[in-house]
Amino acid sequence: MSCKSKIKLKLLKDGRIVVDTIFSLPKELQGVLKEGGSVDPILALHLVFNNVAKVEDESGMELDLVRLIEKLQGNLSSSALLVLLDLMKRGRKVVPGATENDLVLLNEKVVIHVLDEDADISVEKLYNMVDNAIKQGYRFIVAIVDMYGDVTYYEVTKTSFPKIERSGEFI
Repeated sequence: MSCKSKIKLKLLKDGRIVVDTIFSLPKELQGVLKEGGSVDPILALHLVFNNVAKVEDESGMELDLVRLIEKLQGNLSSSALLVLLDLMKRGRKVVPGATENDLVLLNEKVVIHVLDEDADISVEKLYNMVDNAIKQGYRFIVAIVDMYGDVTYYEVTKTSFPKIERSGEFI
């Protein structure tokens, strides 16, 4: 275990990641992690990438970032993983969001919803996600991952759809 790592995580055979030991806990993780508690795979990747944590398998072998990604591949949305890696390459600090396909940029108040290029999403669902993000003070970004793994980001803002009130007329 490297002396600069603050947290030791353990990857269990069932694919779950748990906190083994906390040497010191960064302020932004207080209340999020506790010894023996589960860790979201996206958060674990973020912590390893930023040298905050090291991960060992059950035999005690330390896993680097590439090996951890290989082991977690079945537990992660490949599109979310591609977006996570893209954001980390850009120097962003990312944590998992409220749903499986959401990521949150720390210190930027931005929610990123990840979609494959062929994903269907209803206008109502998108409207509700944008509305919820705005009500919580966040900007809402949709990350579209194409079949080549390229990521394109779109900021979505709230649009209102007022009902037209006219006597017998459509417009």
